[in-house]
Amino acid sequence: MWTYLGQNFLIDAKVRTYIADKISALYKNCWCEVLIEIGPGKGSITKLIHAISGNFFLIDKDPTFFDSWELKIEKWEFILSDILELDVEQMLEEKKLSPWKTLVVGNLPYYITSPILRKFFWSWKQEFVWWIFMVQDEVGQKIRSDAKKKSYLRWLLNYACDVTYLKGVPAKCFKPIPKVKSCLIQFTIKNQATSVNRNKFIEFLELFAPFSRKTLGAISKMIKKKSDKISFEIPISLSSKRLEELTWADLTLILSKNLQSLAN
Repeated sequence: MWTYLGQNFLIDAKVRTYIADKISALYKNCWCEVLIEIGPGKGSITKLIHAISGNFFLIDKDPTFFDSWELKIEKWEFILSDILELDVEQMLEEKKLSPWKTLVVGNLPYYITSPILRKFFWSWKQEFVWWIFMVQDEVGQKIRSDAKKKSYLRWLLNYACDVTYLKGVPAKCFKPIPKVKSCLIQFTIKNQATSVNRNKFIEFLELFAPFSRKTLGAISKMIKKKSDKISFEIPISLSSKRLEELTWADLTLILSKNLQSLAN
């Protein structure tokens, strides 16, 4: 696993083994049939997990790495593509393989982590179920399901997924050494969608997230004064809370109240 900008390669053997063991256990325990690795780089993880699956796909946008690999096995399929542009579901459908039985792993480049996460996790209708990613530690801490402060991205991802922080990975585990710490996180699609209206949920986040340091009551009043947009009516019991302090029960109350007011 590696980061595309700066090309920081994972060199720590213990961390590589830990990652490979996590991938192997999840693949077997969840009865997966397909394994996809995004950004394999020089194959430090690939070499440890290639025997896990008979359907193994490697996706990378840099052809120099694929061309220079010493270890190549016929059952692997190399796909030269930008993951943001590739329709992974269609690719699997053409091969008569199911996303529901697919495990996706990889080290997400820091500069496009958010776009990749948004692509795959913004809706509960996502067909993929299990993912293991290496991301910047600051990002991992903010989006984990048990994060104390809930950012826009954290709310968005946790609408559809349970995000588990597995392990921090120090910068010294890479070469060259990056300026930031990394971490390993696991995404698991929830069995049932969160009980809030998704469209109203997104609308609420877009209105309130830019002013996350203010209380909901203050934001609501400010929006009404400065904009023609219809703001959300905030229950008195929640008006002194900030967005990061809300629970799913709080959001359900806010959104259900506003859905009712619109209906009336």
